[in-house]
Amino acid sequence: MQLKPRPTVIRRGLIAASCVLLGSSGARGQEVVQTGGDAETDGGQIDWLLDSALAYYHENGRIQAIEPVVSIRKDDGAGELVNFNLTYDSLSGSSPNGALPSNKPQTFASPSGKSLNAAPHTYTTASGQTSVVSAPIYTTSPGQLPVDPKYHDQRLAVGGSWQIPWSRLTNASFGGKVSYEHDFLSLAANASIAHDFNQKNTTLSFGINDETDAVRPIGGAPVPASDYALFEKSGNKSKNGAGMLLGLTQVMNRRWLSELNLSVDRFTGYLNDPYKIISVIDSGGNTTGYLYEKRPDARTRKSVYLENRVAWNRASAALSLRYMTDDWQIHSDTAQLRVRWWTAGHDQYWEPTVRWYRQTAADFYTPWISSAASSYLTYASADARLGAFNALTYGLKYAFKLNDALDQPGSEFSVRLEYYQQTFFNKLPAPAALQGLDLYPGLRAILLQVGFSY
Repeated sequence: MQLKPRPTVIRRGLIAASCVLLGSSGARGQEVVQTGGDAETDGGQIDWLLDSALAYYHENGRIQAIEPVVSIRKDDGAGELVNFNLTYDSLSGSSPNGALPSNKPQTFASPSGKSLNAAPHTYTTASGQTSVVSAPIYTTSPGQLPVDPKYHDQRLAVGGSWQIPWSRLTNASFGGKVSYEHDFLSLAANASIAHDFNQKNTTLSFGINDETDAVRPIGGAPVPASDYALFEKSGNKSKNGAGMLLGLTQVMNRRWLSELNLSVDRFTGYLNDPYKIISVIDSGGNTTGYLYEKRPDARTRKSVYLENRVAWNRASAALSLRYMTDDWQIHSDTAQLRVRWWTAGHDQYWEPTVRWYRQTAADFYTPWISSAASSYLTYASADARLGAFNALTYGLKYAFKLNDALDQPGSEFSVRLEYYQQTFFNKLPAPAALQGLDLYPGLRAILLQVGFSY
C-alpha cells in the first residue's frame, strides 16, 4: 500500500503493473488457469525460483525510466514460502510543475532554488577560491507546458515475505519493504492469514499493512498555499498509513476460478506534493503569480476488486474489475482483460492485454485559481493525477520456455510491449488569454519489458 503524492507515482504504477513479478495476489488462480510447468525437482518439490525483468518506460516529451526487478523465491514443498525482491528505479527528463501554459515566457526555480532572480550566485570556498554558480532557474517558452527540464530521481526498494503453514488448512504470511530515495524514505510491513475450507475449494483471507514515510523535499517542504515567489519553506515532513484487505477465492470448477477482495486504507500527515504549484490568473486569464498546492492531511480509500479466470486446453483468460472511492471525492473504475494462447507444444505463448481506467476529479482539483479566490483558499491542487481522465493501455507479451540440462522446461524468457494513453474530460472553459493553448495535454507512454525466470 502506498499513497505517494510525487511526480513519479504514475510512472512507477505503470511499470509495476507490467512487472508482475513480486505480487502474491492471484497466485493460486495462476495455477488453475495457466498451463506449463515451473522448475521442479525430481521429487516434485519446487526449489529456488528466480524472476527478473528489465523495464524501459518513456513518456511523450517528459519522463523516461529504467527499472530492473529481481525476485527470489524458495518453496520447501510443504507450504513454507520465502521471497526476497529488489527494485531499482532511475528516472530522468521533464516533469510538469502544475502551472498553466501561457502566451508569455514563464520563469521558475528548480526545487533547490530560493529566488526567481537569474543573477549568478558568488561564494567563497573553504580554500579561499571564489566560485560563480548560475541560479537554478528555468524558463518555459510561450504556449509550452511548464516542466522542470532537469528532473531526475532514483529509488531503491528491498522487500521480502515469509509464508508458513499454521495447520493443514491455514497459512500465515508476514512481509516488509524498505524504499529509499534522496528525498523520501518508506518503511512498510504486512501480515495476512488464509484459511481453506469446502474441500479446499474456498479460501478466505484477511490481511493488514502499515506504512511510515519520511518526506524530505529538496530545499525543504513549502508552506501549503503560500506565494511561490516568497519561497517559504519548512523542515521535513512525514505521513503514516494503515490498511486491511478481506479476500474470498472460490474454485467454481476445474477450469474457472473467482476472486473477490474488499480493501480500505487511510493515510494521514503530509499528503502534498512539495514540487507542485498552481497558476493564479486574473479575470482575462493572464497569469499574475503562483501558489504552492494544499491538500487535506488525511485520505481514506475503499475499493472492491473482482477477478475471474478461466482455462481451456491451450488458452486462458482473466477479466478483472475494480471500483475505488475516497473522501477526496475521487471515484475510479478499472477493467482489464488478459488472454493467453499457447502453442501446440506448450513451450511458447502470446498474451494480449487491454486495460481501461476512468476516474473523477478530487473536489479540490483546479487547473488554476482566480486572483479574487486566492486569498481565501482552503484546499487546491492542479496536479493532473487528481483530475478527471480516462486511460487505455494496450499490451502484448510473448514468452517461450527454455530447456534445462535434463531437457525439461525449466525457465522462461519473455518480452512485453505496452502503450498507454490518457485523456481528460470535464474541462473548464478557457479564459480569453488562454484561448488556443493546450491546458489539458494528457499523456502518452510506451513501456518495453524483458523478463527472465528460472
